[in-house]
Amino acid sequence: MLNRNDPIPLYEQLKSIIEDDIKNGKLRYNDQIPSERELCQQFNVSRITVRQAISLAEKEGLVQRLHGVGTFVAKPKIQQELTTINNFKSTLEKQGLLASTQYHDSKVISSDFQLSRLLHIDVMDKVLNLQLVGLGDDSPIVFYNSYFEYNIGMKIKESADVAIEKNIPFSTLDLYENVELAPTHVEQTFESVAANEHVSDILHVETGFPLLRITSIVFQDTLPLEYKESYYRGDKYRFFITRKW
Repeated sequence: MLNRNDPIPLYEQLKSIIEDDIKNGKLRYNDQIPSERELCQQFNVSRITVRQAISLAEKEGLVQRLHGVGTFVAKPKIQQELTTINNFKSTLEKQGLLASTQYHDSKVISSDFQLSRLLHIDVMDKVLNLQLVGLGDDSPIVFYNSYFEYNIGMKIKESADVAIEKNIPFSTLDLYENVELAPTHVEQTFESVAANEHVSDILHVETGFPLLRITSIVFQDTLPLEYKESYYRGDKYRFFITRKW
């Protein structure tokens, strides 16, 4: 029940109750939660408090509202561990999702100053730009935009072509084992961004939709193999890390 003497706002307490009901199985995926009116009566709170609680639960990916129908328990977010390199297919399979990968674009461009610095090549050298869309249950959930030195990129693209032809789900990190390259580590940065028009079209979301943008540089010792920008749908993914004390 709600504790009115607790400094935690009532709407946050109510959101926590909904969250606990989901975690302990009292509410399951696709179950409809009680209506605003029922929650008001059950917890003796105002409709504003209930709406704030539901809105917070929706932002955290716990529930989804269908206008004119009701509010339902949302499908759990994809959990991805940050301390290890994760296989795209197995990551989605753990969540009960069918993974697939599609080409969005593939082209050869000339290196600019930024790419030449990141990939340790000369300005105007050829670069392969490989753009992939990762899907879960045929719904786009992540957009990968990768850049490779041309010769490395062609090896990766050949491996990607085979995976696409065989309908094998993958991200670029899954392809290195198929070519004569052995990544040793990856440097990454994480930031929240709003979807621009280009990415929103690819991921089938509205402009301004919350995304997690991860920039990665894949290394083989000191040699940069790949520079990648990944855009993950904020309503689909949750990243976590375990830190030793």
